[in-house]
Amino acid sequence: MKQFVLSFNPENTNNGSEKELILTDREFHYLIHVRRYSSGDSIPALSPDGRVFKMSVLDVGKKSCTVGLTQVFKENTEKNSPLPRITLMPALTRGRKMDLVIRQAVEGGAFAIWPVLTENCQVKFRKDPDTSGKNERWQRITVEALQQCGGKYSTALETPGTIADILETWDRRGPLFFLHEQKTGNKEPNSLHQYLAEPFEDLAIMVGPEGGFSPGETGLLRDYGGKPVYLGQRVLRAETAAIYGLAAISTIIRESSEWQTA
Repeated sequence: MKQFVLSFNPENTNNGSEKELILTDREFHYLIHVRRYSSGDSIPALSPDGRVFKMSVLDVGKKSCTVGLTQVFKENTEKNSPLPRITLMPALTRGRKMDLVIRQAVEGGAFAIWPVLTENCQVKFRKDPDTSGKNERWQRITVEALQQCGGKYSTALETPGTIADILETWDRRGPLFFLHEQKTGNKEPNSLHQYLAEPFEDLAIMVGPEGGFSPGETGLLRDYGGKPVYLGQRVLRAETAAIYGLAAISTIIRESSEWQTA
């Protein structure tokens, strides 16, 4: 179900009372001109900290509207799912391709998105890149996607980093899979079902650029303990591989109770 995503965390409304606030700019435009809500209408709303509200439109002006928020107490079914917190680490791609990766990752249930700078990236950054403009656009896309898909948690958007920097920060909080265009031999299972047979709280999926990971990067990932995943013979675009990998891993984990007992 579609919802409205708040850009802030409202004050506690645990007593069931309604809190009034005024929406302007993008939030006003989305609610009134895009969704075409009017006085008396209601829509589910989600705050960044994961609380769910009933939001009622009380009054509509030319450039702003007044809404009332009432916190809703109900079970968050997404938090009770078997899925771990999945961080998607896609190599940076140009323009709209990266926008598509971010949008689809949110819709696919990624807990966080961590863009990766690789040797074969189509996008080159200076040593100290000013990515504020891109981050602002990407953050706006995550909100739009969350409003569209009705997810019950906000996807975190991390600052782009090199593979080495990301591995150091990830710090083995959970298994890290990297999508590889070739089978890697008999020493490793290469089977997602074998990799995912045990439960995890956190899990990362790293996706290389269309030129693939360099031999040095592949070696770095292996030395770290990263698990290579082979998705078949077809050559996938980077943006396709990202959602392909996320969907494959999510589906296998979600259905684990069925295939583990089969």
